[in-house]
Amino acid sequence: MRTRALWPFAAALAFVVVLLDATLYEVDAGQYAVVTTFGRIVQSRVGPGLHAKIPFVQNAHIFNARLLNLRVEPQALLTKGRKQVLVDAFVEYRIASFRRYLTSTGGSRHKAEERIREAAVTGFRRFFARRTLTQVLTGQGLGSLTKVVDAQAARYGLAIIDLRIQRLGLGDRVVDAIDKRMASDQLTRAARIEARAMAKAQVARGQADRKRARILAQAYEKAGVIRGRAQADAAAIYAKAYGHDPRFFVFYKSLRAYVRSFANRKTTLVIGPDSGFLRFLKNQGPYAK
Repeated sequence: MRTRALWPFAAALAFVVVLLDATLYEVDAGQYAVVTTFGRIVQSRVGPGLHAKIPFVQNAHIFNARLLNLRVEPQALLTKGRKQVLVDAFVEYRIASFRRYLTSTGGSRHKAEERIREAAVTGFRRFFARRTLTQVLTGQGLGSLTKVVDAQAARYGLAIIDLRIQRLGLGDRVVDAIDKRMASDQLTRAARIEARAMAKAQVARGQADRKRARILAQAYEKAGVIRGRAQADAAAIYAKAYGHDPRFFVFYKSLRAYVRSFANRKTTLVIGPDSGFLRFLKNQGPYAK
């Protein structure tokens, strides 16, 4: 009996839960909701929070308002010079118009990204066909391609924030040609750098030689002046000594001659017994008259 009495209460509670679930919906941060009544949009940009709708009549479609990423699979494309390249692209986009996004794609992210891929591949094919390989490698004009793809994506309520070539592959022949040209350019550049370096080294060497010659000349000049002064001073001293004691001066000069003569032990002198050079070695008195 008690179990039967609880059945109505349980049924009422379940109905309330289902009714609340069908009435209330929550929109998280970074999301927006679009509310429809029998497929007709009545609210197109419901922000974060807890909201209510007419149960079983209205539906809430919740979409991500953040930036979304999409990878475009590698595509074989031809440049203006008929060079084949493999392009792997990366697209960053967001939902700009939730109303248009829902009506054009049914709220399907998969369908929306297929539309973006189609627009990107078509845009890349036209972009590469109008540019040389060099222009493609440098990324010239990629901003204009982003605008073209964005204009196509706008039809589905989408906005293209960024469109980049993530990887660019080249055919074997193209790679070989580029390698040869780069090697030639590098050799030419290396030769120019070496020539400039040698020229600078030659200039620096010439400047150093001139500086060295100038320094040596100044040093020789100073040394000559000092030597001249020293010789003059020595001559004055010798003259003074000679005037004071001529015999001592002769004796001193002879001793210096002895020192210079016998400084080298291997020196051999052949002198006669009557030579005046030996008069001071014969014990002939003071200063050897």
